Amino acid sequence: MTQPDKDVRDTAGMQFVELRAAIPDALVQDFASDPLAPFDKVLKKAGDPTWPLYTELNGYLAGLPIEAVDAAFEDKTFVALYGKNDRLARIWMTERFLVEGSARRRLDVLTGPASTGIVAPYDAACLQATSIDEDGMVRIADFSYNNATLGKDGFSFTVCSTTDCPNSTYWLLHSFYEEGVADHVRVRLDPFLWGPSDSYPQTMYKMLVYATPVDWESLGQLREPAHGMMQADKPPEKSELTEFCWTRRDDGIHFVCEALPPKERIEFVGARYLHAIYAPSSQSITHFDGALRIYSDLQYGERRSAHVRHSGKTGIRKKIFRIDAPISRSAFSLITQAFFVWNDDLVRYFREKLPR
Repeated sequence: MTQPDKDVRDTAGMQFVELRAAIPDALVQDFASDPLAPFDKVLKKAGDPTWPLYTELNGYLAGLPIEAVDAAFEDKTFVALYGKNDRLARIWMTERFLVEGSARRRLDVLTGPASTGIVAPYDAACLQATSIDEDGMVRIADFSYNNATLGKDGFSFTVCSTTDCPNSTYWLLHSFYEEGVADHVRVRLDPFLWGPSDSYPQTMYKMLVYATPVDWESLGQLREPAHGMMQADKPPEKSELTEFCWTRRDDGIHFVCEALPPKERIEFVGARYLHAIYAPSSQSITHFDGALRIYSDLQYGERRSAHVRHSGKTGIRKKIFRIDAPISRSAFSLITQAFFVWNDDLVRYFREKLPR
């Protein structure tokens, strides 16, 4: 069995073990195509001998080096849940590796040589008559909606995930319908998370996401750029840096916002980027789209050297959604919060830290 490569380094006086695991491709493919994968799938399947990949999974678990177990034992969340159990530590770390591997595979598809052509899921027979624009997006009005996925001719599809969690765009899709703008929205479909509707899980999640007033009067009178930067209060390896700016231009007040993942995660997590234009005369958002910006190590360094208002077009940008008609200010607020789901700083900014 191929052993994972090990990169052992000292961080803040503590030894941190980073394992880049050579997981069998079949496991990564299965994990990437399952919307329920991050939710204890490894724990469940490792004990199910009827599962087709049972042998591959348990062979991988057995082959993990002791450093993987030690890394789990250093995780306070793991120890609080499971204590110091060797078997569960291997399962915990393998799930982490599969989450990263699946997300990395998604970015590879988005940035690969065939990313501008007809690739999954657009090569599916049920989408042959569906119009795909130059940005690789489709009109959600051409699909049915069942509060979780988009349906077409017996198949279910999801909006392309924007983080390493497969449900990261669940609330974004829901917000389009909640705000009554779905007829004017185009989205990128996820290359892996789709399948026959009769077997595709229709998940439902609850989260409090609501629109609140922004100081639109002050924005309408904006003369100088209003910008800011927020650093998430999370462990360093999960701490996003969020930057935003409102700028007056000839066609309205432009809003740009980007949530940058830590450098350690850019191989499998893109930066969520949003652009909108506010027209004070009509009190509406006249342009609105969200994208992923995918960076190499060099590009990431260039991007971090300047605030988002000066960042230019560094990285590869892949649009996730675009709204092709004016929408209300409240719809803009709700959809923005949904696009940046789990970014507490951005949500707090919209709800509490109003522009001046």
